[in-house]
Amino acid sequence: MKLCSLFPKTYDISRIVAYLETQALELFVKIYQGVFGQHWYENQATDYQQPEIIYSQPLGESTLGKILGDNSTILTGCGGGKDSIVAIKILEEANLPFATMQYSHSVYGKADLQHNLISEVVTETHPVKTHRISIIDDFLDFPLFPLYFSENSGITAPETPVSIFESLPLMLYEGYKSLSLANEKSANTGNLFWDELGKEVNHQWGKGLEAEQMLNAFIQNHLLSNFTYFGILQPVYDFRIFKKLSHYPGFLPKIHSCNIKKPWCKKCPKCAYIWLGLMSRFDPIAVDRVFGVNLFDDPDLLMIFRQMIGLEEHTPFECIGEIDESRLAMKQCLAKGLSGKALDLFEREVLSDSSIDWEKLEEKYDKVYTQDHSIPNEIFQKIVDKF
Repeated sequence: MKLCSLFPKTYDISRIVAYLETQALELFVKIYQGVFGQHWYENQATDYQQPEIIYSQPLGESTLGKILGDNSTILTGCGGGKDSIVAIKILEEANLPFATMQYSHSVYGKADLQHNLISEVVTETHPVKTHRISIIDDFLDFPLFPLYFSENSGITAPETPVSIFESLPLMLYEGYKSLSLANEKSANTGNLFWDELGKEVNHQWGKGLEAEQMLNAFIQNHLLSNFTYFGILQPVYDFRIFKKLSHYPGFLPKIHSCNIKKPWCKKCPKCAYIWLGLMSRFDPIAVDRVFGVNLFDDPDLLMIFRQMIGLEEHTPFECIGEIDESRLAMKQCLAKGLSGKALDLFEREVLSDSSIDWEKLEEKYDKVYTQDHSIPNEIFQKIVDKF
């Protein structure tokens, strides 16, 4: 699907068409249109919806199978960030057996470095079994992109949806029937509404509930009838996830979430957002030991903080929480006596707005939602009081 970043007019699938059916092509288009909204926006592509999918032979038909055995272990993804830790601790506290699946991708650097960092988190938990998936992608090693598509904003790929299918061989081999990823409620909200297309642009669409339900239904109806995929953190927003994470201060020096340079580049929206959340909930001295710098005072991050708290056209295109979650976190930082240019900005341009009902906002983001998730009921009932 990343080839669609180059806006191809046609996509010839003749070589694999015998292994595909109509529903597979429909899923491809739906995922493309959900994930690539950001790519369209960045390239101002208002007249492109998808490539024309062509083939010279008849489509095939799926044969529905099953995952064999009676293994009740939940396979849970672990990328080494705050969400993964909270998701795993919820399973542990509910006494639900789980196996961890570490994931590395060459776009984020060397596989060994990524897996070693993730392992520092996993070794502090108690999985039944541990697994590693390493994706090596050499697409950007070729000169095709800089030579012929230099004006393109970059390559987009539906990483979370793809990782679901990458998990299936492992699940078949081990007999795991449930796949849990740490997708949270905040992922369901887009970065902006693009009037020109009448469409919400959401960097995190592939992690959201719509994509989750779509992928679940396709696999259950066309591949493996007893497969289940769910985002275990869908009942809660990031605001509550940081709150839960603060119960485990020992993980603070081990987590990492940066997509630029592991563990932290300290210059990107993800680093700024995680810093904000950690400072709002943890002992600031402990956070300083990890980052070693006050990101609130970094002039290079000031625009990013402006975007986070709703003072620009859209929020940063990263996996971060909603505008009001960032505002609540900044308010908590001020209450703790923290300082910096970003907090001065917040105090001047947001906190001064007397119409904001802070109590109502905190009630919204600190709540555990019992609807709008895909967690099987027998699992949800065991974890609902663990959030």
